[in-house]
Amino acid sequence: MTGRLDPVRAWLLWGLSRLVLVVLLASAESGSFSDLNYYRVSLDDLGAEGVGGTLAEYPVPAFLLLAAPYGLLSAVGVTASYQVVLLLLLVLLDAGFLAALLRRSATVAPVAVWLAATPALGAISYARFDLVPGVLVALALLSLVAAPRRAAVLAVLATGLKYTPALVLPGLAGPAASRSRVVGAGAAAGIVLVAVSIAVGGWDRVVSPLTYQGDRGLQVESVAATPAMVRWAVAPDGYRISFADSLAWEVDGPWTSGLLAASAVLTGVLGLVLLVLWAFAWRRLPDPRTGLPGVVWLTLGSLTAFVVSGKVLSPQYLLWLLPAACAGLALLEAADRRRLGRWTAVLLAAAVLSHVLYPHAYGALIEGHSGASAPVVGLLALRNLLLLGLCVAALAAAWGAIRRVPRRPTDPAASPAS
Repeated sequence: MTGRLDPVRAWLLWGLSRLVLVVLLASAESGSFSDLNYYRVSLDDLGAEGVGGTLAEYPVPAFLLLAAPYGLLSAVGVTASYQVVLLLLLVLLDAGFLAALLRRSATVAPVAVWLAATPALGAISYARFDLVPGVLVALALLSLVAAPRRAAVLAVLATGLKYTPALVLPGLAGPAASRSRVVGAGAAAGIVLVAVSIAVGGWDRVVSPLTYQGDRGLQVESVAATPAMVRWAVAPDGYRISFADSLAWEVDGPWTSGLLAASAVLTGVLGLVLLVLWAFAWRRLPDPRTGLPGVVWLTLGSLTAFVVSGKVLSPQYLLWLLPAACAGLALLEAADRRRLGRWTAVLLAAAVLSHVLYPHAYGALIEGHSGASAPVVGLLALRNLLLLGLCVAALAAAWGAIRRVPRRPTDPAASPAS
């Protein structure tokens, strides 16, 4: 896909595809609407629970983002329309990202992938706010060459909404020529966000999303849970699948304790791999333009590593990857773009499988063993294998992209800083 997509045709396709998503959200996939309802009910109780007890699994900036439209609607007495307003804001964000891609893309690939991305994942794309940090990370990538400070601020804002995007910050700071601007702007934005968070909710509320995650069990969709789910599909005796306090379905039974430990080990191993890659990038990448392939692959590898190593995996996590992949397709040159195109095609396949699993086949995973359980678990295992492959491929591509950059001179007089 090397030509440019006509903008009028792109907007027409976007409108039709997103209309289908909204129709699905109102009909066949209305179960995905539960999170929008949950946000509304939680904010209804804000007066009684306070900030500390309201949406405590989300960082304070995310709480403020969700509470802002609720507060405006409350002022005019129409909070019943909160879910619809939030949905419309997410649709506008989707449209804004398409506009950014149309401005930046020299080929049809980034726009075509974004047109397919949210329909591939389904109505959950508009029922969870993970689209917001995902698009912010993608916009940070698009801004890195021309405006490193803006890129850092966007990535920090994404981190404030969902702590996971903190993993992209070391990669953005990799290129030496822009490092001081990225680190300085990122640190300033981070200090502001932390100060606002403490002022609004106190320190306990700042760390509550981390403790919330730490207390969770093994979610049925996670990569770590796959062996237990396969065994459950074959021999369900001894297993219990239940709806936990974390508002997720978790599996408990044979192997689950060991799999939780394996998840922790995998997280540690991938963390070490990322530390090596970040250090390598800081030593080798001279400037944002030359270092773009390494930064793009580091971004995708870091986020995918988090997705596959955790004990929790929800389909909306792919919204952290899809916008960043589109941004990479808009930024990279031919050879790197072809490699990323193949990677993104597999990511879209994983999104389609996630869409089938949730919400359409989810009952076979959570409502007791049935004749459909084995094939559905097979789809789950295939999806998770694809995600594991994407993680390995992204980390390998990051290593290769950084390694092929010529080593920077060690003479201070020849350094970019001079």
